[in-house]
Amino acid sequence: MNIDGASNENLLLKNQLDLSALVRRQRLQAGPKGGKMTAQMLAEQAGVSRDTIFRIERGEDVSFSTAMAVLRVFGLGLSAAPVHWPTLNTAQQYFKTV
Repeated sequence: MNIDGASNENLLLKNQLDLSALVRRQRLQAGPKGGKMTAQMLAEQAGVSRDTIFRIERGEDVSFSTAMAVLRVFGLGLSAAPVHWPTLNTAQQYFKTV
């Protein structure tokens, strides 16, 4: 998913890397006067450690409650939507033709 420049409405987060990109983009735009918010500032507002923010931004696994705490700082939540994942057969066919 490419979320650069996308609005927050109807974003579909499919994996940790999507969450990573969203959190980083939000943090870099959420500071004073539109500047960047530091990882420490975000961590304090979310009630997590600065290292946890760095883990999220690297795309590492964090708990659901931690992800929600960080998203809440930006006024964001999650909703469920169908995701059309490729089947094993589709993936095998793709890699045979590449």
